[in-house]
Amino acid sequence: MNIRNFDQFFHDSPIPMWVYDPEDYSIQEVNQAMADTYGYSREEMLSFTLFDLRPEDEVTKLKEYLAQVDNESVGDEGVWKHQKKGGEFVYARVVRNPVSLDNKDRDYQLAMYKNLTSELESQLNNEMLFKHSLDGIMLTNPNGEILQANQAACDILGMSEQEITERGRGGIVARDEKLEKALEQRTQTGKFAGELNFIHKSGRKIPVEITTSVFQNYAGEKRTSLIFRDISDRKAQQQALRDEKEFTEAVLNSLPGVFYVLDHQGRVVRFNDHALEVFDLPADEIIGRSAAEFVHESDQEKVPEEIRGVLEEGYRVFELTLKTGGGTTAIYRFNAERLEQSGHTYIIGTGLDITKKKDLEEQLHSLLQEEQVQRKKAEADRDKLKEMFEEAPSPKCLLEGPKLRYVIANKAYRQVVGQEDIIGKPVIDVIPEVKEQGYIDLLEKVYQTGEPYLGFGDPVHIDKGKKGAKQQYIFNLLFAPLFDEEGEVYGIFIEAMDFSEQIAYQKQLKESLTEKETLLAEIHHRVKNNLAIVTSMMQLQAMETEDTDLQGALRSAQQRIQTIATIHELLYSSESLSHLNFGENVKQLLHNLEEIFNTGKQITVDLQVEQVPMNINQAIPCALMVNEVVTNAYKHAFNHQKKGEIAIQLYEEDSNVVVEITDNGVGFPDNIIEEGASTIGMTLINLLKQQLEGEVHFSNVNGTQFKLEFEKADVKGSGSMLIKN
Repeated sequence: MNIRNFDQFFHDSPIPMWVYDPEDYSIQEVNQAMADTYGYSREEMLSFTLFDLRPEDEVTKLKEYLAQVDNESVGDEGVWKHQKKGGEFVYARVVRNPVSLDNKDRDYQLAMYKNLTSELESQLNNEMLFKHSLDGIMLTNPNGEILQANQAACDILGMSEQEITERGRGGIVARDEKLEKALEQRTQTGKFAGELNFIHKSGRKIPVEITTSVFQNYAGEKRTSLIFRDISDRKAQQQALRDEKEFTEAVLNSLPGVFYVLDHQGRVVRFNDHALEVFDLPADEIIGRSAAEFVHESDQEKVPEEIRGVLEEGYRVFELTLKTGGGTTAIYRFNAERLEQSGHTYIIGTGLDITKKKDLEEQLHSLLQEEQVQRKKAEADRDKLKEMFEEAPSPKCLLEGPKLRYVIANKAYRQVVGQEDIIGKPVIDVIPEVKEQGYIDLLEKVYQTGEPYLGFGDPVHIDKGKKGAKQQYIFNLLFAPLFDEEGEVYGIFIEAMDFSEQIAYQKQLKESLTEKETLLAEIHHRVKNNLAIVTSMMQLQAMETEDTDLQGALRSAQQRIQTIATIHELLYSSESLSHLNFGENVKQLLHNLEEIFNTGKQITVDLQVEQVPMNINQAIPCALMVNEVVTNAYKHAFNHQKKGEIAIQLYEEDSNVVVEITDNGVGFPDNIIEEGASTIGMTLINLLKQQLEGEVHFSNVNGTQFKLEFEKADVKGSGSMLIKN
């Protein structure tokens, strides 16, 4: 039959029809009645195969049936279960007929569809669908009374038809949230399709897939049909799959190293949680990226070669340096295997961090190389080697066998253990005290595993002469396993580097440093006290003279000396004897000046000082300069004012120390501000500025403004000179 001969019949027919290819079962043509029946668009259905219109559990049965069909003859395919786009199940009789299409050199199949679902609902006693169906079928009243049940329903529930009808819905359907929602939906729409829990005669619950709808019989009475099947096996399989997936994930995440899956182009498909820790990246920044992106630049050229090798050979083991989180690197040993699955090729494997092992191997290799050199020398002159071993300054010995018996031990070793006759004896008999210290266990572990032990700064207590005279040593220890020709451990080489004297010397140095710090603090304290005596003598001198100018000069000198004394006081009371918190120094200085110049005027001081650590060599000239400027403000800035304000700022800016002092007084005379002014205060300020190698700026805007800025330096020493040599 040519499709042009029945084109109008095909597209305008109210009977659902479609044409499919019997070779791959793809749908080639479909009429509108068919698209309307299934709820899909015509374009959607043309992208389907016959299997896309069937429930999952019907596909296998359909494939087996189609494999036996004679595609050259007309055939009644019988009744099949189909599934609409919305998930609703329908039962349809399918009739098939071979047809020819234009421009095609072989036959296709025209299938016509008849919906038997309504007939099934009204004729549940139909022998084909009711008696012989593998699905359980029951006819009920909407109120839950069961009128009929087929044999499949009896088999599923483990009851006779009489037992089912006697129990009713309440006796065979579990009362739960699923049932409430199903009844509500059927009441609203007249049908329901989904999952419920039925109750077996034994009392166990059976998960079932059910389709139920309300209809009227020939007498006009409302009835409901229930078609259901036991999905316990499917549920068990789904749970098993979930359990297997959870188990697989747990196993992969418990692996000590990185688990990975790559596609054939080397892009990351899957990984375990440990990979997130190694690379310190979120999962979405790893998936889909090339594996080479996680490899250090020095090894990136190896990646394509290794991937190609795995794909060609099927399995490979190799080492790469990875870029790990925090900008560090680590060496990993990878095993990789080719995996074919569902027509795709993958690379699957694990990687272990061997960075520490590599370092240890290099150290061990170095030691073994040294040992090989010594062995070669020993072959030439064994006596000389024995003498060198015997006189070696570091303790050395060789243990053999599982009992760890001494084979040889040099003089330094025998001196450490305090015994001469030790050859042939187990180490546990010679120095039993080291067992409690864990060293016997370490030796046994090295012997059993063949892995060397390296210890740094290990304390070892030895009972000298076994008289209770314990002596403590601090050793760098090497327990190196010795292997025979078959690769089995036969002994252990021990070498100990004694650091006891160095530790004692370090202790002496620490005690000496503490003593010197104590002496230096005492010096600062004495300097402060001596300066206090000088200021007291100057105060007495000022009290004995009536010359007001001399009294003022003595008070100024006294305040300058007190400024230096304050610095020494802060130093001996601080943790550091060469640096002090200059902010606290400024606060103390201003406190002293406020007490000296308490003349009754309302002078307020605004302090905004940071905690600036400063060496004494810069603290003294800086403090003297602050003293000069603030003293001048107290003396001259407010001569014609009853109140005033002095503001002081101290802060660090770009490695520079900045001191700003302002007042709202009358300001400096211009001839005083000049660089060449000959006053004592200005002369002192210029000298201090030169010592600090800083910049000083004065201005007379709304009072006096002073700014000192100098580079902060860690000048060595604990004193200072006003003028540099």
